[in-house]
Amino acid sequence: MQTSTLLLVDDDEVVLATFGKGLRDAGFVVQLAASGQEALMKARKAPPDLAVLDLRMPGLSGIETAEFMRDMGIPVLFLSAYDDYDSVEQAIARGALGYLVKPIDVVRAIPTIRAALERAREIRELVEQKRRLTNAVDTGSLVNVAIGILMERHRIGRQEAFDSMRERSRNERRKVRDVAGDVLSAWSLVNDLKPLPVKPSSASGGPGRASKGEIG
Repeated sequence: MQTSTLLLVDDDEVVLATFGKGLRDAGFVVQLAASGQEALMKARKAPPDLAVLDLRMPGLSGIETAEFMRDMGIPVLFLSAYDDYDSVEQAIARGALGYLVKPIDVVRAIPTIRAALERAREIRELVEQKRRLTNAVDTGSLVNVAIGILMERHRIGRQEAFDSMRERSRNERRKVRDVAGDVLSAWSLVNDLKPLPVKPSSASGGPGRASKGEIG
């Protein structure tokens, strides 16, 4: 089982030292940061599996730091005092995976951290599934449109049109989707190249005709 990496962020050196040691003793790889700014620098260099943020810190607050972490795709768990409950609830509503109440009991904190890591893994899998599904839908739509163009252009059936694109993709060692993109690009170009409007003839009867005064 792969060891998870945690980024522990707190402006209290005692919390960093004691809680950090407890997490390492529990088998986690732990990075430490004493501020939100330092946490973001370390996260950009080596993204952790989970950031554990103190809610109240000078400079960037825990919630502000969490916003940046979210943009980086890093899940967050908060450290809070009892009187921070409303703030934590707001943070959870915006995507945080939970919170731990100070003073921290390392033994009790471990199950919460493991649950947050599991939840983060599930979220990543759902996001990846959605990405794959969206890509499949987009690919299917593109191929279907290209098939329709070939059917109309060559007066052939659906299977013939698809087989034609598949054969070309095999010969060129490309994906069918890429060949379908070529078909749409070519079709768009043909549609864009419309005939130029015919200019009206001049009063003299058009080019190549002599005017009345020029007739010898």
